[in-house]
Parts: sequence; structure tokens; C-alpha cells
Amino acid sequence: MYELVIDYNGDEYVAFSAEKKREVELVAQRHIRSLASGLAMVREAKKEAKK
Repeated sequence: MYELVIDYNGDEYVAFSAEKKREVELVAQRHIRSLASGLAMVREAKKEAKK
């Protein structure tokens, strides 16, 4: 699982997530081309702990 994380003024939030890295990279490119505020980063999502 991969996540698109937007860093804006020190605050980070997950804007998109998908199983395929390429899908997340394409959404990151769309963010960059739109001239939206914030730095877009693609990260591998942390695995959730089982209960």
C-alpha cells in the first residue's frame, strides 16, 4: 500500500492511497501540475498492527 502525503506549512495529511505505486505517482503529478500548495511525497504505508 502506498500513500500520497501532502506537507503544507509543517502539517502532513494523506491525500490519496492505493495498492499500486504508479497510481499514487500519477495523482502526485496531478497535484504538482495543478500548482496547489504543499509538497507531495509518495510513501509506503505502514502496516497496521493486528489486534
